[in-house]
Amino acid sequence: MSNITPLQYAQALYDAVSETNPKDHDKVIDNFERILVERGNLELHSDIEEEFHKLAQKSKEMQKVEVTFAHEHNPKILNDLNAILQGEAKFKMNIDAGIIGGIIVRIEDTLIDASVKTQLENLNKLLKK
Repeated sequence: MSNITPLQYAQALYDAVSETNPKDHDKVIDNFERILVERGNLELHSDIEEEFHKLAQKSKEMQKVEVTFAHEHNPKILNDLNAILQGEAKFKMNIDAGIIGGIIVRIEDTLIDASVKTQLENLNKLLKK
């Protein structure tokens, strides 16, 4: 018996399925089951399946995105952000006239500040050097 956990098996299967054409999924699953048999880990099947479903569910969760505009926004921007994020996002929208123009986007730990205020501040710092 190997030291591979059900979560590790599930992640490997999830990655393999995600990276292959849907018409090849049966082959991937057959190969995966063959590996489980060869390693004597077939008894982990139900635990692996449970972990696989957790991974699949987690990948389907909506991303929470905070977006700040200087004034009312164009809905096309949110559609473009959804396309970039490759899925659906739950947007929390803020209006802050202090950013003058542009947009600020926060996705989890990532901040994208494309506001006019920040650009002017950066330009000011460069001019003072």
